[in-house]
Amino acid sequence: MGKIIAIASQKGGVGKTTTTLNLGFSLSRFGSKVLLIDGDPQGGMAIASNLKKRTTLGLVDVLQGRCDAKEVVMTTKDQSLSIAGIGQPSPEEVFALEEAAHNGKLGELIRRIADGFDYVLIDAPAGIGSLVTALLAAADGVILVIVPRMLSLKSLPSFLALTQWVQQNKNAALSLEGVVLTMFNPTSPTESSLLEEIKASLPAEVFFRTVIPSEDLFEQASVRAIPVALLPGGQQAAKPYLDLAMELKERELLTQRGEQDDDQTIGLF
Repeated sequence: MGKIIAIASQKGGVGKTTTTLNLGFSLSRFGSKVLLIDGDPQGGMAIASNLKKRTTLGLVDVLQGRCDAKEVVMTTKDQSLSIAGIGQPSPEEVFALEEAAHNGKLGELIRRIADGFDYVLIDAPAGIGSLVTALLAAADGVILVIVPRMLSLKSLPSFLALTQWVQQNKNAALSLEGVVLTMFNPTSPTESSLLEEIKASLPAEVFFRTVIPSEDLFEQASVRAIPVALLPGGQQAAKPYLDLAMELKERELLTQRGEQDDDQTIGLF
């Protein structure tokens, strides 16, 4: 089983689903086998990828016993990227989903369908509720998505506190992969000032160097339900997500190197 990473945020509208889709696509360009999981009852990933063209089944249907787990994993035409939706839950099934999150069944399902993939990215719902907590408990890492707004600065500590609580009470292996800033307008003095204030609030290594700019092409790609790299003329807009994917891999290599140093490994054998 590969690495499971929850893509999360304290508030909605910060580009979380866009980040999940485009980061996952970028990782697949480097040769990794990637699965995207829609963990939000609103089904944002299914909309962003036009998953309904292939199936309306999802995690809810597996949990309700209507289908098998393998039936909800859809693979793209080039076989490099797979997506599992949440389904189309009724209000009653949303409550059932939260119950499955609480009793660990949702986490068990996610780990089961994660088998065989290098990376599993979960598009988590916004906030710090029970469903998000369960997804963090099932993950190896979390990427926190924020925007250069005062609300992001104020909400950052509460989400980091949730991550720490999950580490201490549910999942000791959970790590903060990093915080990524999206929708940034570099020509805005206000946003630049807020960016510096946000970065000053935490150690530098918490933040990814890569910043995702505000770009109209992301909205155009969303309308067509494709990663921005597949949009005509979208290659330049996709570059920050390629950079983010590379930076994520760099951090993993540094972590692995640190573990080897701890073991005092010498030589190649």
